[in-house]
Amino acid sequence: MVAPVSMDDNEIILLVEKKRNWIFEKFETFQRLAQIKVERELISGEKLLFRGEDYPLKIIDVEGRIPSVNLKDGQLWVSINRDVPSEKRREIVRKKLEQWYKSKAKELIYERLALFTDKIGVKVNTVRFKNQKTRWGSCSQRGNLNFNWKLVMAPTDIVDYVVVHELCHFIQMNHSKEFWQLVGNQIPDHNERRKWLKENGVKLIL
Repeated sequence: MVAPVSMDDNEIILLVEKKRNWIFEKFETFQRLAQIKVERELISGEKLLFRGEDYPLKIIDVEGRIPSVNLKDGQLWVSINRDVPSEKRREIVRKKLEQWYKSKAKELIYERLALFTDKIGVKVNTVRFKNQKTRWGSCSQRGNLNFNWKLVMAPTDIVDYVVVHELCHFIQMNHSKEFWQLVGNQIPDHNERRKWLKENGVKLIL
């Protein structure tokens, strides 16, 4: 904790006691996050998230074929040319998976935008998909939207929350009471979905 120099020891002790539950809650959260891998190994058997479900990764060697990704039989299959040197395989697998996830993210988010733009009464200009570390979505007053393609790893109801959140900013470019009322009109349990994203967003990695 950081405290102003002007605070005496008794004030600091009282403040810590008052915030005790919050401090322990944050400490437990940081401990949990520290145990989560920040980078995938991308080897067969490793589980990857897609639309809220875990799918085992299955990497198969093929003869002279362009690398491809398919979801079948409950697994994420990545085919890769068997002649690719071992030191390059992981990066090629990552790139192909990223391309696949991006394409699926576009399909899903365009679908959800079509559902909610009419309900909220707004129009979208352009939509871009980015690889961002700390933001799931953003918007501009010109009607442009940016989404983190890793959102497609989350359950659809979480994607809906982010989509609605950004669309409501077209009406209220702030986080005022009026803004949250707009969000709540479409997603009454938005607080729970927001909490899920805060607690689990770190798991949406490739």
